[in-house]
Amino acid sequence: MSDEFDSIEYTLPRGPISYDTACRVLEVYRKGGRLSAKGVKKVLREHYKMLKEMPNICEMEVPSGGALIVVGDLHGQITDLLHILEQGGLPSEKNRYIFNGDFVDRGEMGLEICSILMAFQCALGPENVMLNRGNHEEYTICQVYGFQNEVKRKYDDLTFSMFVEVFRYLPISTIVEGQVIVLHGGLFHRDGVTLEDLKRLPRIDYVPKPSEVPIDYTQLEDPEERELWFLSELNRDALWSDPVRDDIREPNPRGAGVVFGPSVTREFLTNNDLRMVVRSHECVREGFDLPFDDDDMGILATVFSASNYGNSANNGAFMRFTKGKRPANSLLAGSAEVASSPTNPLWYTVTSYSTQEEAGIEGLMAANETNLREMVLRKKGELMSAFQEASADGEGVTLAQWEEIMTSVTGLMISWATLKTHLVPEPALKDDGNTIIYETFLDCFHSLLTQAVATQEGSSAMMDALYANRQRLEAIFRWFDVDGNGQISREEFNQGCELINERLPDSMKLTGIDHIRTLIDFDDSDGIDLNEFFEAFRMVDAADGQVDGVIGIAGGQR
Repeated sequence: MSDEFDSIEYTLPRGPISYDTACRVLEVYRKGGRLSAKGVKKVLREHYKMLKEMPNICEMEVPSGGALIVVGDLHGQITDLLHILEQGGLPSEKNRYIFNGDFVDRGEMGLEICSILMAFQCALGPENVMLNRGNHEEYTICQVYGFQNEVKRKYDDLTFSMFVEVFRYLPISTIVEGQVIVLHGGLFHRDGVTLEDLKRLPRIDYVPKPSEVPIDYTQLEDPEERELWFLSELNRDALWSDPVRDDIREPNPRGAGVVFGPSVTREFLTNNDLRMVVRSHECVREGFDLPFDDDDMGILATVFSASNYGNSANNGAFMRFTKGKRPANSLLAGSAEVASSPTNPLWYTVTSYSTQEEAGIEGLMAANETNLREMVLRKKGELMSAFQEASADGEGVTLAQWEEIMTSVTGLMISWATLKTHLVPEPALKDDGNTIIYETFLDCFHSLLTQAVATQEGSSAMMDALYANRQRLEAIFRWFDVDGNGQISREEFNQGCELINERLPDSMKLTGIDHIRTLIDFDDSDGIDLNEFFEAFRMVDAADGQVDGVIGIAGGQR
């Protein structure tokens, strides 16, 4: 590649977006560059023209001698996309891709991911690259959960509006070889749904929730209105529903769609002459999951491609479909009955990976240490005064005094002694190891702040909005989410708050826990997902450190 990628901005060449141009867009982002505003808008305009001609349900074939790769949620984590394209190969006529929605929100590079994927689809056509719609490719969701702020920060309001308009036209699902349906969420609120129904969905008019008051559309007298409500509900189901092992069909705790079991899946597949459902939408530990048991094991799969999502130490994964001779370590698309006498078999292999270094409790510790350093910077003046007042020689304080002052000034009721090795540099310790030279201790944090300003990160990036400290908030969410299902239940929230209260003095204990939970539970689903948790703390002013004091408790063990 030439030195053009080292420039501040890359402008797309004139004319249609070619394969070479798409590869250049990928390389620009791989090297940390950016597209010009005109370049991004050109990609959006070209992609929009293509999408307007596409149906709700698209069809793709697995190329002879090649493969078709299905990628799940990426959520702005471009490192995972780059890894997939390196391991799976670039899109081409022999190496086709379906990207199954939720390209944006939560991660920092949803715009870049969309630009890459849209450019490749423009260059190769929908027969080789397909982008299905996810529940986050929708205005009311992505304006709240990160993507709007990302686009406005990098470009402007007009660019965000263009993305939202393009999202409206993304197809709902893709059928592979007439056997496998790939869609973001899952199946439907009633039996008898056909592919013909899905082809009639008003996808450009989709809304996540139709009204505050639930409506039984089957009781509507006007047949056209009844039909419109039915199709709109199918649209929400396709983007929001989740599978469960139990043989049920119930309203989804997420607030849209349903949870459904193997019988619902079998009925849909049989009625539509299909063999398998591939969906995404849920973070699963290995990035891939077959949630049903026994003979139903092969009829539905979940693939999720954002590794270490929310600091939860999960793997990402992608599926690679082939046809013809069976590859090593491959699975057959379909049920055990199909496997007994397969005709036109479709095979798939799963590649699982992790591109993230920090995970689990290590990630939580790292995030908390970062936040503690920010807290010390905010409280430096108060800490200096308290240390000077407590010091017998005007130079140092004992370890016990240091712990007491750190607790009283920051409001963090944590075991400071265990953090001494992480927070107190060696030059700030006297030879006895139990006396801290407080001026040296505080100066090390001043140096950290000076370095941040010098590198143009600025003090605000280190000290201001709790919203900016995403890793830490996501780690705390996982601490509450004991069963790891991506939802904090009423019981988990109450238990977590009780554990926090055990570490707090009476004057700081959390009260009105049920009311707090209700405030965070924006969709009234009786569960708190990562989006709601994240948004709740975005709206809290943490500048005085009070919120940090309570949430910091969660860094301890359960």
